[in-house]
Amino acid sequence: MNFSFKRNLWVTIILVIAILSRIGFEFAIRIFNEEFIVTEFFNVTFRYSTTFLALLIWIRIVIKSEYSISKLPWLILLAVEPFTGLFLFLTFGRDYRESNRYHDHPLAMDGRYLVHEPTTDFELYEYQDIDSEVTDIYKTAFNMTKHHAYLNDSKATVLKNGDRFYPTLIQALQEAESFIFMQFFIIRTDTTGKRILDILAKKANEGVEVKLLYDAVGSVFLHKKYIQSLAASGVTIAKIDPIQFGFFDTRVNYRNHRKITIIDGTKGFIGGMNLADEYWNKSRKYPPFRDTQLLLEGHVLNSLTALFARDWYYATEEFIQDKRYYDAPLIHEGGMIQIIPSGPDFKYPPIRNVYVKMINNAKQSIKIMTPYMALDHELVTSLIIAARGGVEVSIIVPGKPDKKYIYEITRSFFEELLAEGIKIYTYPDTFTHAKVFIIDDNIASCGTYNLDNRSARINFEATALLFKQGVDDLVADYELDRSKANLIDRDKWSKRNIVVRLYEGLISLFAPLV
Repeated sequence: MNFSFKRNLWVTIILVIAILSRIGFEFAIRIFNEEFIVTEFFNVTFRYSTTFLALLIWIRIVIKSEYSISKLPWLILLAVEPFTGLFLFLTFGRDYRESNRYHDHPLAMDGRYLVHEPTTDFELYEYQDIDSEVTDIYKTAFNMTKHHAYLNDSKATVLKNGDRFYPTLIQALQEAESFIFMQFFIIRTDTTGKRILDILAKKANEGVEVKLLYDAVGSVFLHKKYIQSLAASGVTIAKIDPIQFGFFDTRVNYRNHRKITIIDGTKGFIGGMNLADEYWNKSRKYPPFRDTQLLLEGHVLNSLTALFARDWYYATEEFIQDKRYYDAPLIHEGGMIQIIPSGPDFKYPPIRNVYVKMINNAKQSIKIMTPYMALDHELVTSLIIAARGGVEVSIIVPGKPDKKYIYEITRSFFEELLAEGIKIYTYPDTFTHAKVFIIDDNIASCGTYNLDNRSARINFEATALLFKQGVDDLVADYELDRSKANLIDRDKWSKRNIVVRLYEGLISLFAPLV
C-alpha cells in the first residue's frame, strides 16, 4: 500500500468519523428535546451526506494537479451549493483519463495508433537546415503526440469559406475510387448535408469503401431514417459516445470536435467547417460564417488517416491498420506539415502548449482568428509578455456571435488584453468561425481548435501546423479580414457601464469550464 493511498484512506476515515459524529450529536440533541421525527432523520442524513461527498470532491480537486485550470469555479460551486455542485461535477467535472472507456481502448493512448508513422529525427540534415526556433515548435508537438513532422513531401491548400471548400470536397468525393474516411462533429440532414451524404451513398454503391464517423451529441438532429438508408446503401456508419442517460455520464461533456476527411489517401481535409447549411451560408437561422478549411496532399495524409483510425477504433473496436490505407503519394513541395491532435486523453493539452511555444518564439507578429476566446492564465501571460516585448498581437473575433452567453466570456478578456496594447477586431455582422493562429507570417496553425479551455482540455480536436505550406495564403486572408473588421477602441471600452463590467467579471470566473 503506497503512501498516497494510505494518506487518502486515513483522510477519508477521519472525515467519515467526523461526519457521523456530527450527525449522531444532532440526533441526540433532537431526541432529547423530543422534536425528532422520521422526516427529520432523512433530512439531516441527506444534508450531511451531500456535504460530506462535496467535501471529499473539494479536497480531491485541491490536491489533484490536473484540475488546476478549472479548480476555482468548481471549488466555488461546491462550497456555495454542495448539492448542485455535486450534480454538475459528477456529470461534467470528472477526469476522462480515469474513465473505463479510456482504459478499455489501449491503442488510442500515447500514439499507439500510429502504426505506420515514422519517427521524426530532428538531427537529420534536412531539419538542421531550418531555423532552430521553427523546428523547436515542431519538436514540442512531436514529443507530446508522436505525430511526424512531414518535411518537403506534402502540400496544403487554403480553402476560404464554404464557397471554396464544399465544391472542392464534392469533386474529390466524386472522383474517389478506393476509400472515403469522413468524420464530422456536426452533420445535418439539410441541403448541404444531404448533398454530401448522397454522394457517399452513390460511391458505396459503386464499390468504394466508405466509413462515416460523427459525434452523437454534435449530430443529435440527424434524421434517423436517412441514416438508415445511407447504411443500407453500403456506407459503414459509427457514432462517437452516444448517450442513453445524460445525468452523471461524462460522455455529455467530453465530445469529439474533429472534422477530417481522407479520400483514397490522395486528398484530405481539416478545418472548422461541418456538414451543415450555415457553413455554406445557406441558412437564414445563422449569421454569415467566415471559415477556413485546408486541403492536404502528400505523405501527411498518412498521419491524418491514423488519427481517423484512432477515433474509428474508439467508436467501433475495429482498428484500421492495413498498409493500403497508409500509402499516400509523395508530393514534391517545400515546407513542413504536422498533424497535432488534442483532447482529454492527454495529461497536458498538446495544441494549447504548442500555441504557448509559438507565442514565446514570436519576434514580429501574432495573428489570431477565433470564434470563441476563453484564455487560461498561461496564454494571457504569454500574449502580454509578447506584446510588451514589441510583438504586434492582433485578434479577430466575431462581430455577430452564434451563442450570446459564450460571447460574453470572450468579451470579458478584452479589457486586460487591450490595456497591454493587444489589438482586438470584431468582424462586422459576421460569425468568424475560422481557427487560425499565425506567428511572424512564417508558421501557422489551422484546424478545429478554438482558443478556449473546452478545445484545450475537454473536446477532442486536431490542427495542422504549417511551415511554408499555405502560410502565405492564410496571412493574405487574415490581412483582408482585418481590413474589413472594426478595431475596438481601448478608451471607449474602458468606459463601459459598471453593471456590464461586473457581469463580465463574474462570468469570466467560469471561463475554464467553457
